[in-house]
Amino acid sequence: MSSGTTNYSYMNMCRGDVPKAELLKSLSWWERPLGRLMIGRLEGKYDLQEGYNLEAAKLIKPVLGDTPLLLVGGLRTVSHMEEVLERGYADFISMSRPFIREPFLVDRIKKGETAKVSCVSCNRCLAAVANGIPAYCYNVR
Repeated sequence: MSSGTTNYSYMNMCRGDVPKAELLKSLSWWERPLGRLMIGRLEGKYDLQEGYNLEAAKLIKPVLGDTPLLLVGGLRTVSHMEEVLERGYADFISMSRPFIREPFLVDRIKKGETAKVSCVSCNRCLAAVANGIPAYCYNVR
């Protein structure tokens, strides 16, 4: 279960910080003035809330029958992920940016190291892709 498409709002699917400078670099010089306005309007509008698709999943899961539901959307604490699965709100947890930050995240969790996922959703990894740079965690925090 996702948050839709990036066609209408890039940040709806990738909530968190708006890497304004990095996104503006991906635009040509003549697109940047309008880009500043459009990107600036996103700031603060799509802040990260853990499990931001969970309420929708709770409504959708009962009508799916035997069809498994994968939930994505800002899940950052292992205890929250476990709760989602144990209560049957979803059948699987899906993540993207946390694996960019921590490629061996699953190994860490299997070892019982359940500290909060270190991805802070700064979205610099996604802005890098828009600039033709490999997806990697560019967060300096």
